[in-house]
Amino acid sequence: MAKVKSWQILSAGAVALFAAEWALTNIVVKPVHQLDTRDKCEKELTLAGLSLADWEKNWHREDITVKSRYGYLLRGAVIPHDPDCTPADGRTRVVVIVHGYTVNLIASLKYAAIFRQLGFDCIVYDQRNHGMSDQALTTMGRREAEDLATICTWARQRFGQDCILGTHGESMGAATVMLHSAMDKKLAFVIEDCGYSSLKEQLAYVMRTRYHLPPSLLLYPCMAVAWLRTGVRFSQVQPAQAVARSGNTPMLFIHGDKDTYVPFSMLQENYDAKCTGPRRKAVFPGAAHAMSLLSDPARYRRVVETFLRDNHIL
Repeated sequence: MAKVKSWQILSAGAVALFAAEWALTNIVVKPVHQLDTRDKCEKELTLAGLSLADWEKNWHREDITVKSRYGYLLRGAVIPHDPDCTPADGRTRVVVIVHGYTVNLIASLKYAAIFRQLGFDCIVYDQRNHGMSDQALTTMGRREAEDLATICTWARQRFGQDCILGTHGESMGAATVMLHSAMDKKLAFVIEDCGYSSLKEQLAYVMRTRYHLPPSLLLYPCMAVAWLRTGVRFSQVQPAQAVARSGNTPMLFIHGDKDTYVPFSMLQENYDAKCTGPRRKAVFPGAAHAMSLLSDPARYRRVVETFLRDNHIL
């Protein structure tokens, strides 16, 4: 019987390790969609006191398709402001709402419900590799921020270059709006809800707490595989660093103090990074990840409205 040579064992081990790292990066770059059926979407809306009828006809939405700079299509909708809440000054106010990881634009509608009653036309869309938008590997905010820039360019073409335009993002969407804040100094405001300050630190945290794997051994190899697959260095996805370059754009930072997915400590890191321009933070006691609004809808609306009024956006 032929002996197994040491190089064969090492080769087999290397192949097995690479396969494991590939599988781990799949969790990030090819997310499993949570809102992939009508029933799941309806349940998501019901939690926020909304219905599919609101989305399908009551809000008179207009479906849109925008081509990204990379060639794939981003699909979404424009939701006009509540006709009973037209701004007294006649100026057009627009907010682009960016959903989080593994969900789709349906998760953005609970925020749209607030903004449309404040006189904002709302743009919601599926991020790349989510919902009805084209497939392209998820980069946890890096390429997504460039897609948001494309959506904002489209919004200004549609509503006028002088429109009052801001962004709101949840979770990965929050990281996206923070990264984008350094790209667009003309934004009227940015609101981030439970976004991570550093993708590297976020991945290490999830690897350790959710998957019980040692980041010291696996994190950097996995990020190397992700770089090979996406062309993005995950170590350079640093939303807090982008916030530091956001100029004078007013920013609101929101986080639930019982968040076990994105560490609550990252709220302070993001807030501290905002060294120029108006800033405000709001903590929602007892709220889990991406649950601040659902934990206290009335307060969430007050926090958003007060922030907008204090910064002369309303």
